[in-house]
Amino acid sequence: MNLYAWNFEPTIIIVLLFSIVLYFWMTGPFARSRGVTPAIPLERNRFLLAIVLLFMALVSPIDTLALVSLAMHMVQHLIMIVVVPPLLILSIPPAVGSLFLVNKNVLVLMKAFLNPLVVFLIFNVIFVGWHLPANYDLAIRDQQVHVLEHVMFIFGSLISWWPVFSHQPELPRSTPGFLMLYLFFMSLPPTIIGALLTFAGFVVYPSYEAVSRPWGMAAQADQELAGLLMWLPGGLVYFLVLTVVFFRWFNRPGDDSMV
Repeated sequence: MNLYAWNFEPTIIIVLLFSIVLYFWMTGPFARSRGVTPAIPLERNRFLLAIVLLFMALVSPIDTLALVSLAMHMVQHLIMIVVVPPLLILSIPPAVGSLFLVNKNVLVLMKAFLNPLVVFLIFNVIFVGWHLPANYDLAIRDQQVHVLEHVMFIFGSLISWWPVFSHQPELPRSTPGFLMLYLFFMSLPPTIIGALLTFAGFVVYPSYEAVSRPWGMAAQADQELAGLLMWLPGGLVYFLVLTVVFFRWFNRPGDDSMV
């Protein structure tokens, strides 16, 4: 097995290319045909950066190495969970988003679904559930399950970041005070799981014991590195955003803009 092979799975390439075509059509010709402002260059650049990062996470050797290294798998998940979703949310032109929220029933449903308490529960059930040893090992062994895991991670993280980064008037972000509390609690699952992986003292995911890892790293050391990646970068991202929210709220009362 070539650990540095690129994963040019046709389905992934097709989905990424289709996403680009759909985004540029909806935020360009479709928006203009409905008389609303199309995406500005900054929004388009955010979307393209998100697609490039997804390409790197799912197609580059990061994906191949993730099958034999828990640490690389953690890098892959961090890209999908804490980097790509905010970029996607901030790439949506508010005027275009409003076109899909004119129906009152749709708007009521979306407000209920994107409630911070609801998305907190959905995301963390997904996040914790997939990190249970039986589920995690199954995803490593079965490619279809692995794809399902990634789809659920991206979906769950996308809705979990909505209360933080939304600039859609009909579905606004949470108030700064509540947002800081929300971000604090969002930081706990990756912190706790990361600490457990770091200090477990045994290999939590048996699938990684039976493979040869790059750089001659032992399974236990690889797991400890993965735990640190989830614990520190994974958990600290929420505290970083929390800090930004606090200082912007403190310095400019009434303006909690994150963009």
